[in-house]
Amino acid sequence: DLRPGMRVLDVGCGPGDVSLVAARLVGATGTVLGVDSATRIVEVARARSAERGLLNVHFEAITIADVALDEPVDAVIGRLILMHLPNPGETLRRLAAMVRPGGLVAFCEADSSDACTIPELPLWQAVKDAAFKAFANVGLDPNFGTKLHTLFQRAGLSAPRLTMGVPLGPADDDDMVALAVETWRSLLPVAQRLGTVSDELADLDTLARRLREQAADADAIARMPSMICASTRI
Repeated sequence: DLRPGMRVLDVGCGPGDVSLVAARLVGATGTVLGVDSATRIVEVARARSAERGLLNVHFEAITIADVALDEPVDAVIGRLILMHLPNPGETLRRLAAMVRPGGLVAFCEADSSDACTIPELPLWQAVKDAAFKAFANVGLDPNFGTKLHTLFQRAGLSAPRLTMGVPLGPADDDDMVALAVETWRSLLPVAQRLGTVSDELADLDTLARRLREQAADADAIARMPSMICASTRI
């Protein structure tokens, strides 16, 4: 529902993926502010926007708690950020207060419960199981997307409209394999602290090749984690 001319706040913007899409949607007459607490990743976002010649998107290295606006925005958005916050409901309530009446609040979170391959592939399943354990160990819910409708209402917002997107395709596809491997790479240090990482999962140098070979041998398809988006008007 982003439209030309809108002022948008993207929280937890990371390297700017969502901010850059939003900047294209709001056009030259709109603006996007992306905020993230990680200075290094904000620098990446700035470089990416500069490469694209985008003048309507800006990035700041600040925490969500420190966001202060001179005037309300038309929309506040975020992807894969609420699940990382200690009190997502209160944060959502505070962010919604920054949106003008009639404006938009939209957040997207993952639901990994139905991620699978058809037929089931042992190595792919091992990666999923290990990732779930790592998420749980740091207090994160890999199925957080299914909680969005409740979270919005507890934050005092109207019941949100829900949509879902699911990456689906041949399990030996490069994008599918990369998503599995890079997600696991980010979680591996946590899993290693648990002391439960098998040799087959610890070898990241060959993991992509082994996942691809197993998928090709079985002519399998992969259903990756769903992305659930909840949006509502103020």
